[in-house]
Amino acid sequence: MSKEEIKIIPLGGVAEIGKNMMLYEFDDQILIVDCGVMFPDEEHPGVDLIIPDFAYLRDNRKRIAGLALTHGHEDHVGAMGYFLSEFPEVTIYGGPLTLGIMKARLRESPVDANAIKTKEVSPGESAQIGPFNVEWLRVGHSIPDACGLAITTELGTVIQSGDFKWDQSPVDGKAPMISRFAHYGEQGVLALLSDTTNSTRPGSCESESSVRPALERIFADAPGRILLATFGSNVHRVQQVLDIAHLYGRKVAYTGRSMLNISGIATELGYLKPPSPTIDIEQIDDHADDKVVIVMTGSQGEPMAALSKVARGQNRFLTLKDNDTVVFSSTPIPGNESAVYKVINALCMNGVHVFRAPHDHVHVSGHGNREDLKLMLNLTKPEFAIPYHGEPRHALAYADLCEELGIDRPTIPFLQVGDVLSVKPGAIDIIDQVPAGAVLVDGLTIGDVGYSVLRDRKHLNDDGVVVATVILDKKSGAILSGPDITQRGFLHAPSNADFLAKAEERVEDKLQGLRGGMSGDEAGISRLVRETLSDVFWTQLRRRPMILPVVMEV
Repeated sequence: MSKEEIKIIPLGGVAEIGKNMMLYEFDDQILIVDCGVMFPDEEHPGVDLIIPDFAYLRDNRKRIAGLALTHGHEDHVGAMGYFLSEFPEVTIYGGPLTLGIMKARLRESPVDANAIKTKEVSPGESAQIGPFNVEWLRVGHSIPDACGLAITTELGTVIQSGDFKWDQSPVDGKAPMISRFAHYGEQGVLALLSDTTNSTRPGSCESESSVRPALERIFADAPGRILLATFGSNVHRVQQVLDIAHLYGRKVAYTGRSMLNISGIATELGYLKPPSPTIDIEQIDDHADDKVVIVMTGSQGEPMAALSKVARGQNRFLTLKDNDTVVFSSTPIPGNESAVYKVINALCMNGVHVFRAPHDHVHVSGHGNREDLKLMLNLTKPEFAIPYHGEPRHALAYADLCEELGIDRPTIPFLQVGDVLSVKPGAIDIIDQVPAGAVLVDGLTIGDVGYSVLRDRKHLNDDGVVVATVILDKKSGAILSGPDITQRGFLHAPSNADFLAKAEERVEDKLQGLRGGMSGDEAGISRLVRETLSDVFWTQLRRRPMILPVVMEV
């Protein structure tokens, strides 16, 4: 490969939100940026996680120079366990908290977190990774250590924004490195890959610190315990809760696995600084209700998260009380709305007072709005603007925004996973495709759950299954037993026993009509049973359950 172009290859994170993984190729070497997961929706029944396809990297593993992480959210680091199980030789670069979260996640995988190769790079520092000089540039986001990357080669600089907003009054006092982005803009930026998550929202995103007044009012007025649900990774939100709780003389307890894990890591590394000691969840009953705050997971209505279990009365540490106050310090991720409202309704049925965004100002986004995206463009002054980290509607809105700033629309590529984008001074073009897509993780099974399996699962979910068992005499073809129909998820058996008996008779009549002509042809007999039952169920019920004939000859 020559040094005449930089190739940018998304293995995830374009035309979608999740499983972020971007490849940069230059001088025959590959820099990987991020390796995240996507959480399944209703189109993926039974699937636990969706990760990028590493096929292209398997074929080019000797060319991998390293992997750089922008921040510690699951959609950027959640697939690292799967990646490192295949590529343990690759060095991982990232901020202290980012690497800490990644290593904690590795404890749940077969990878030995102590055996991997990592290099800690704090915001403002650089690392030479093969032919790529990479500088980590601090940005605002809903997790500390979030950075954009300035990736410099002999051909020019590409900036990947990471998930970002411009928080001018950050909780930890560490402002975004606006001057460094401007520095690269003055030097000349070949291309900018920009977060487009909030490209449809006007104005600028509010600061994380803007939620404090609303939280203070809630703390001041709450008559009893406060249960606050947020993301475990939103360390700055948790810090504000700790500070306000201290102000009002309340003790703080954590519950929920990710909340406990990340708060522990953040406290150990100095990102989270409790002004007074926290207590264990088992100790909350040792304190008056109006002196307790419980910070927990479950803000997205996850059925196994702490708040969902509390709402169902299934949490072993917490039982709801009439004077409890619950704060959803988040907004539902698209697709999670019904799950969140289900939890809220369950809480309201228990007489609990619920605060939630956007009705109450208890949450702000971690992604910049349109004016923030414009500022990134004006600071970096890229020759080419490339939308990523967003769905197609976000990319289209970003392209409109770029046009407002004078960027020619034909130069804005709309990437799909696996596209090979060639970038060089004066030219940008999608020139090829590499093997890419989604790998489905189901329990310990990785990649063996294909879309045919998902189709069958949806079929079972929608229409149920019918098993028809027939035992035939091998010599004569006479029916020795059956047909016996067993079904699940199709009909209420007691009230439809007569219908099922008639369906069995219909199959028996068809088989009797063969007169031994199909003896030995189990496949043919199975097809006849399936077609007969399918016809009965459709004509009588307009239903198409999955039909599984079991034909045995003895």
